[in-house]
Amino acid sequence: MGNGETRLAKAAGENPAHTYLAISGLYLFVYYGLGAFNPLISLYYESIHLTGTQIGTISAIPPIVSIVAQPLWGMLCDHYRTRRPFLALMLIASAAAALVFCLLTSYAWVVLLFILLSLFQSAITPVSDSLALSYAYKQNMQFGNLRLWGAIGFAISVFFTGKAVEAWGVNAIFFCYGGAFVLSTLFLRRIPDQGTEFGTNVFQGMRQLIRLPRFLLFLVSAFFIFGAINAHNIYFALYYQHIGGTVAGIGFAFLLFAGSEAPFMKAAGFFVRRWGLEMTILTAGLVCAIRWLWYGTAPSAAAVIALFFLQGISVGFYAASAAQFVRENTPASLQVTALAIFASFGQGLGSMTCNLFGGIIMDYAGILATYYFFGVITVLGLIPLLLIRFGPFRRTPAIQ
Repeated sequence: MGNGETRLAKAAGENPAHTYLAISGLYLFVYYGLGAFNPLISLYYESIHLTGTQIGTISAIPPIVSIVAQPLWGMLCDHYRTRRPFLALMLIASAAAALVFCLLTSYAWVVLLFILLSLFQSAITPVSDSLALSYAYKQNMQFGNLRLWGAIGFAISVFFTGKAVEAWGVNAIFFCYGGAFVLSTLFLRRIPDQGTEFGTNVFQGMRQLIRLPRFLLFLVSAFFIFGAINAHNIYFALYYQHIGGTVAGIGFAFLLFAGSEAPFMKAAGFFVRRWGLEMTILTAGLVCAIRWLWYGTAPSAAAVIALFFLQGISVGFYAASAAQFVRENTPASLQVTALAIFASFGQGLGSMTCNLFGGIIMDYAGILATYYFFGVITVLGLIPLLLIRFGPFRRTPAIQ
């Protein structure tokens, strides 16, 4: 941050240290809520006797809704030149909707409630990232240094929520999720909010962004790689029990998995400087592919736990580096729009495809085949990354 920007921040009452703590706290509790919900929700599905196809269909709802809801929330944020009030609304409404799951056992009602929940939850991560990226840019720091608090919150949550599910039943998932989201709103007051471009140019900006081959290739890659990563969070609980793990072990596994992400996110900046951004992302994708294919061979639960650090190398590197790649390969005026589109492809279309087909494959061929499927499509996602790093698009064009 330059001297002029520092003086303006002080005049506006901003304290960079307080802002860092507030963003860290926001990430910690937002991802605590997501850690309580996403990895363990399959236990709820199992408790109300849903089939694999039904699970896949429900799991595809949030990505589908996000494709429409993320730009709409972004337009509202930009129209009123503020993000914090809308983010608070999303968090509180998501918490309230989640608690209703405690009352439902019907597939049809679960589908309807998931649509409502997804309308509010879908834009929480992009809007939070928008606030964090603004701060990281001003402070000239790595985004991964902020995002790692989300990994910590996710890891702690899965472990303790897993314990709560064992003690009090699956409804503990929704109380932990809702409580964490409500607590996360307490940190918003100390996060500067000076307007945003998020969402307003999603459709106009698409015309300009599709002319950037490196960005397009990265979207295709994210569709496969990020889609499989997100689907794994849904199916792992069922997979882990299939290979002999316990419900308590699910929480412990995710504690190690997500906990390993934080140090690798912290280290991502070092490897980006040493290897380059493209090689760091390519390494993350390659480790993902190897991991899913290995899972398909039905290793012991102890072996899966022993190699927990594979999550850090793959997901940790990827989550910390992907946003940086988008930022460095798109025009400054469209960077937040590009992040929204990236989220729609990876967390939206990619997750929808992997969740839906993963559930169908599980019904007909078993959960091991689902992980072979994740491995194969991740390999497909490596092809665009190889073209970016070694092909004709390896040089970054000048961005105006």
